[in-house]
Amino acid sequence: MTIDTQFPQLEPKTRRIAEQLFEEALVSVQVLSDELQEYVEELEAHPPNAEFSDHDVAGRVAALCWKLLDALPDEPDERQHRLTQLAINYFVLAEDAQDDHHSLVGFEDDLQVVSVVIHELGLGHLLE
Repeated sequence: MTIDTQFPQLEPKTRRIAEQLFEEALVSVQVLSDELQEYVEELEAHPPNAEFSDHDVAGRVAALCWKLLDALPDEPDERQHRLTQLAINYFVLAEDAQDDHHSLVGFEDDLQVVSVVIHELGLGHLLE
């Protein structure tokens, strides 16, 4: 299963990272939730320098990741699980296509990846 052709709208560097994350071994939904919680707490305790990153976008991405987790069925199929894991892992990866903590657009690629995953899963209403 690959995502290369599923997400043509992603920039090549973003798509390469997403592809790597998509292929990672699946972890439990609880582990994903714990990783997300830990990263959100880290952002709250040590917010990125406002001069170099957009904390509001980070908060939006975090909220969307929580919605994605909440939208997962009790027993997600592999595709749902992989895509949700991809979105969360991309967000918690600080140095992805755009460095989250040292760039004014650092969380924009995270927002794009999470939004694409949401649409791919047919959950566009989560973006409203």
